[in-house]
Amino acid sequence: MTSNAPSTKDIILDEVAQTLGDQALETVKPGEVKEASSETRVDEVPACITQRAIPVNLRNGPADIIVGLNNECPRWVPGSVIKWAAWRQGFKTEADADHAAAQLNIAASQWNNANIGVTFEWVPLATDATFVLCNGGAMGGVLASAFFPNANDLNYLYVYTTAFRPQFRSNMWQVFVHELGHVLGLRHEFAIEGLPERGIGPEGRGAVVLGVRDEKSVMNYRNDLPEIQPSDIQSTTEFYALREDDQGNPPMVGMTPVGDYTPR
Repeated sequence: MTSNAPSTKDIILDEVAQTLGDQALETVKPGEVKEASSETRVDEVPACITQRAIPVNLRNGPADIIVGLNNECPRWVPGSVIKWAAWRQGFKTEADADHAAAQLNIAASQWNNANIGVTFEWVPLATDATFVLCNGGAMGGVLASAFFPNANDLNYLYVYTTAFRPQFRSNMWQVFVHELGHVLGLRHEFAIEGLPERGIGPEGRGAVVLGVRDEKSVMNYRNDLPEIQPSDIQSTTEFYALREDDQGNPPMVGMTPVGDYTPR
């Protein structure tokens, strides 16, 4: 029997619309944009966090990857389509909202072209999306933050004020290819040992290695903006190609089981 009960996502979005008005959920359609050069170097390391924040428009009312989170390696069910939308409200200007959506679309296309086993697809409504791009406001020097595969009805990919500075704005898509790596289940390349030379300690939380380490990985921190490497494609494809064994046991990365999630 099919249930007609509203999902958690439907309930939340309906309450937001009733409290803040429909304009709070207005979305952006990604426009065409000429892909910027990927040769930009920056004086500060592009940083991201996995800390959650409240979207501005809803306030007031890693052949190398590191995977694994706590007791599993979360990923989307192979073959999944991960749908995303972009909220217009909360950005400083409409131009900023349009730009961010267009840049995320470029990043999504980069991963789609890699043919790793799952794809990203833009949708016009948040109610049909697995995640929404939104403005997270000011977060110091942090550019963006994302999430790992999970069973939530709706997730958020945040872009912060620093990402709109001139040295990052035109190449924002490179910030987003890193964030989409997290969405695919990839940890930071340095999650196990940290980056002592940059004062960054190990992240822990069950990180495990799949493939060969690569300092140029899209999931690493460097003075070059992130870019998907052949090794990233090879190992992420390998990750999504893992299947259960003949006894129905889940695939493993080392001693850690893979947990499959269906995009909502």
